[in-house]
Amino acid sequence: MQFKSRGQRRHKGQGRQRRMLGFLQPCLLVQLYEQDSHGYDLLQGLGEFVKNAEEYDPSVIYRVMRDMESEGWVDSYEGTVSRGPRRRVYRLNPEGKKRMERWISDLQKARDEIDNLLAIYSRRKK
Repeated sequence: MQFKSRGQRRHKGQGRQRRMLGFLQPCLLVQLYEQDSHGYDLLQGLGEFVKNAEEYDPSVIYRVMRDMESEGWVDSYEGTVSRGPRRRVYRLNPEGKKRMERWISDLQKARDEIDNLLAIYSRRKK
């Protein structure tokens, strides 16, 4: 009997979804850097950062926001009533701003390393 490794059991697209969840937090923090927002607006704003943002389940956004609130990066409050139920509005706090800035710095370094890797690969494949 042959056992499958963990990676072989993954469904198509699961790896990308997992990577995107890690990228989701800085995308949401950057949106909150501009203005306080509720989950639905944050979901709509993801289109600026990722392709196929409409594939995200709204519940994922709310779960990530709750996680970031419990980490102390964002605060939330009940928004004003428009039509329908009150919406929870999220605000970036000073700790979240520091976290966002660290993420941006890390992403810039990663981009430089990826660009370097791709350049070396291009030179060697000739």
